[in-house]
Amino acid sequence: MSRRPLTSESVPENPRRVLLLCPDARVREAAAGAGFETWSVESPGGGRRAGGRTVSVDLDDADALHSALVRTARAHGIGHILYLGEAEVLHRAAERALHAVAPERAEPLRRLGDPALMRRMLNQSRVSVVRAEPATTAQAVRALVEDFPLPVAVKTGPASRTAFIRSRDDLDRWLAEAPAGPHLVEELLTGPRVSVDTLTCEGMHEVTGMTARRHADALLLHPAALSEADRAGIRAAVRALLDLAGLQCGPAHTEVVVTENGPRIAAAKARLGAQPLRRLLRASTGRAPEEDVLSALAGSPRRRPAPGRPAALARLPLCRPEGDLAAALTGIGGMRHVDDVRVVAADADSPEHVQVIVHGATHQELDERLAAVRRRWAERFGAGAGAGGGPR
Repeated sequence: MSRRPLTSESVPENPRRVLLLCPDARVREAAAGAGFETWSVESPGGGRRAGGRTVSVDLDDADALHSALVRTARAHGIGHILYLGEAEVLHRAAERALHAVAPERAEPLRRLGDPALMRRMLNQSRVSVVRAEPATTAQAVRALVEDFPLPVAVKTGPASRTAFIRSRDDLDRWLAEAPAGPHLVEELLTGPRVSVDTLTCEGMHEVTGMTARRHADALLLHPAALSEADRAGIRAAVRALLDLAGLQCGPAHTEVVVTENGPRIAAAKARLGAQPLRRLLRASTGRAPEEDVLSALAGSPRRRPAPGRPAALARLPLCRPEGDLAAALTGIGGMRHVDDVRVVAADADSPEHVQVIVHGATHQELDERLAAVRRRWAERFGAGAGAGGGPR
């Protein structure tokens, strides 16, 4: 791999150094455990911490944040810039800084994160072929949607916000508040959805998890209940995508839809999955994804993937006025087959609720145990409180 050019502000790169953006305690410990010298960039007030160096910056000032990341990396010969949180703006800040200090490492991240570029790579290589057309304006989207059979997916911008257009009324509503482009219009993929997590080291892509979304009464199920043919097809498609992108090191999270024509890649990012998925993977495999990422960056020998006992993450509706929430959470958390239970704040997609992770020896036992959790929850909060796995 080529090295970044030295400037008057930079020193030779030391691969045992890592720059962490807004790390939590778990990430700091994982970096130290992997043998890294750590620097961090975070908001003012964080203070210096033992074993590392902290640079304070206003995270809302994009230019100041970029300068702090680039300056720190160059001044200390830091080989890795890593953000393991979930804020999209901070992911983009870390990727932008990486482009400045190590463009050859950052380019695969850009290829995976740009929906139009990713789809073009796949279609030109005849891998996971999906009908898709780029559009620079909202009116161009209108023209394409009229040419596509409904429903379609419209992806917009570097954050890849996706709107689903199932009717002309949906299209009119989207046009009324259309975000700035560029856009990508794609056929809407239908079938079971699987989240695929991978860890790449020296260009070798290891699948570390296949997780089903919306399985029966659960939001997430790991490992996904798949046929061997589907599992092999998913693995081959994801590895082909990462090869096409040129990813050499680090995590990736890919969304795959198992259609009637086989697995099709819906989206991908060179990062870990969201926190609920990470918690589920820890419960199923006993391994923390953040620790695996830092071990891979440090060049530690790869551990083989743990088989993973079946585990599911489900949603319980929150009914605060009708009972003692703290006692209810303690009661659920005390069940021997429950790994994690917590209150989750409301967001744009769902109201405040409780997430619970349950494990079992088999998928059937897992379903039975999840049903037992729902019954206990309903006993405390009423019959309606035990139903439903979340919005569809």
